[in-house]
Amino acid sequence: MTAIIPMVWPGNPLRLTLLAALVLTGGNAQAQRTEDGSDLFGQIEALQNRMHIEISGLERIENEAKALIRDGSLEQQLEQLLAPFNHIISRNTQGKIERVVIINKKQQRETERIVLPTHAQGRHLMVSVSLSGDGRLWQTLDMIIDTGADLIVLPESMIAGLGLTDSPFTRHNMQTANGMTEARVGMLRELKIAGETVENVEVAFIADPLLAGNRLLGMSLLGRYQLHIDDKSQLITLFKK
Repeated sequence: MTAIIPMVWPGNPLRLTLLAALVLTGGNAQAQRTEDGSDLFGQIEALQNRMHIEISGLERIENEAKALIRDGSLEQQLEQLLAPFNHIISRNTQGKIERVVIINKKQQRETERIVLPTHAQGRHLMVSVSLSGDGRLWQTLDMIIDTGADLIVLPESMIAGLGLTDSPFTRHNMQTANGMTEARVGMLRELKIAGETVENVEVAFIADPLLAGNRLLGMSLLGRYQLHIDDKSQLITLFKK
C-alpha cells in the first residue's frame, strides 16, 4: 500500500509522524518474515500456514536450530529453510507449490562420494531412485544398476506419470536383450539418489513388454561418476569426477 505524505515544511509534526509510522511498519514486516517460530520446525510450519500448502516429514527436522533467511518471496524463503534437507516439491498445473516432502538431512561428504545401499534381485543389484520429468510429478522406484546401458531405460507407460506427455522426444534404435527396438529419447529434469540430486539426465523409453517390468539405471547417470561395485557387501560407491 502506498502512503501519501503531505508536502509541508520540514518541521511539520504531521510529516514526521507519518514517516515514523512507515519505518515502524516496514520493521514489523521484516520481523514477521524472520522471527516466525522459535526453531527451524516453527519457521517452516509458519510458512506452511501462510502458503496454504501440505508439508510432510516435518518430524525429521525437530530440534534443528532456527535459520537466518534473506529477503524474498515466500517460496524463496521456503527454499532457503529447506536447503539443508533432501526434499521433493510438487506443483500444480499453474506452477504453484502444493506439497512438500522432507526426506532426510543432507550428509556432508568429505571425499565427495555417494554410497548406494542396494539389494539383490537374482544376479542384479537394485537401488532406489526418485525421478521427475518436469520437476512437478515424481516416481520412486527400484532400478537395476546396468553399466551396459548407455542411458536410463524406462517403460513407455511411465511417460505420463513423470510429466513428460508433452515433451519432445527423438527416435533412436536401441539394442535390448530381445533385439533391436525403437526408443523415445528425452530428458529427466531431476533425479534423486542416496540424497544426491542430479539434473538433466537423458532417458530412453521403450515398449513395456521388452523390459519385463525392469527399469535400468544406465550410464547417462552412472557415467558422471567413477563407479566402484563391491559384490560381496552389495554396496556401490560413486566418486564424483
